[in-house]
Amino acid sequence: MSLNGCVSVISIDTGKILDLEVMTQYCKMCEMNIKCDHECSNYKGSSGNMESVGAFRIFERSVMKRELQYTEYYGDGDSKAFLKVKDIYGEDTVTKLECIGHVQKRVGSRLRKFKKNQRTRWKSNAGSIEKMQSAVIAAFFHCCSSNRNFMHGQCPDGKDSWCRYKRALSDKRQYLEKSPDLPNSVMKVIKATYLELCDKNLLKK
Repeated sequence: MSLNGCVSVISIDTGKILDLEVMTQYCKMCEMNIKCDHECSNYKGSSGNMESVGAFRIFERSVMKRELQYTEYYGDGDSKAFLKVKDIYGEDTVTKLECIGHVQKRVGSRLRKFKKNQRTRWKSNAGSIEKMQSAVIAAFFHCCSSNRNFMHGQCPDGKDSWCRYKRALSDKRQYLEKSPDLPNSVMKVIKATYLELCDKNLLKK
């Protein structure tokens, strides 16, 4: 558990820090039981909630102290902090931009998973170009599926399916999709690669 946290606002034009919120749950004076007036810790709560609280404090004081309204928020796919600030100046006045580091991490993990299962999927359809093409398309939608947008419609059915969602359906079990959404811009780039894999000349080799 972290006792300290830091949230900052950085200008996209200059790279300079416009505001900073440093939070701590630790106070040396209190730990030593010193009875006097002092500046104590400025945060109480879970470490995971520090980002949300810090972002809210910075956005809340932006107009009064900085005479600014921050229009964009960078964060990961399931950032709780964005939900705290997106309506702070009015409804949907702050836009969320996806952190490329988190996108790369999610895309990379999904593509590695796809590569691991690819041989099994293609071997089961060997001898039929149409079936191999369908398997590639199904793999694309499976890769892009998220907890808010299920895209398993083209995955093979049955308890032996490589798709965990379809296996859960076959066993009448509840399936919990944990993957967050991929941005449309990323999905378009990935789609082009999958379409290349559907080329008949490639699949004939």
